[in-house]
Amino acid sequence: MNKPNVQLKKVKTFVGMDGYGLNADVYINGVHCYFVLDEGSGGCMDFTNMARIEKNPAKKKLIEDNCKLLDDYIKTLPPDTYEFGGKTHTMKVDLEMYINKLCDEMETEKLRKKNERRMSKLFQTAIVIGKPNEDKYRFINFKQPLSTLSQTKLTFYVAKLVAEECHDGVKILNTNLKFENGKVTLTL
Repeated sequence: MNKPNVQLKKVKTFVGMDGYGLNADVYINGVHCYFVLDEGSGGCMDFTNMARIEKNPAKKKLIEDNCKLLDDYIKTLPPDTYEFGGKTHTMKVDLEMYINKLCDEMETEKLRKKNERRMSKLFQTAIVIGKPNEDKYRFINFKQPLSTLSQTKLTFYVAKLVAEECHDGVKILNTNLKFENGKVTLTL
């Protein structure tokens, strides 16, 4: 079975009484099919099927077909496994769990892009070290563009960082620096 194209739009998050809540529109294959509300009160998500309020019979049928397509797809998914109390448990994936995962993926991607933009800006004035694909990193900020530093100074700091810090998976993360055979090449 083909995976339907499910998108969350107009996502708004807020702090509820018992955690974070959200409301969003769920589009399946480009059709607005659900309005989702999680009040953040410890209960389940509320799904409003847009077919219930649609007056146009053709649009109503299209919404119902897409909702069924998503429901059928979710039924084919393997159960989720998780650890709790020292034991492994499984849980059948339902619409709420699927939407929660989708929301988590969106948030993770949003944070990744934000971090990528931050790092790209930092690369202009600093040598950044850390483990790739992790949120933790350290840097030496020269508070001026790296391109204005002398080649000798840049090579010295990069060589020092490689010798002292780059072990156990830690690397220079700058995409604009290459350190090969004792020489530093700065690309813009």
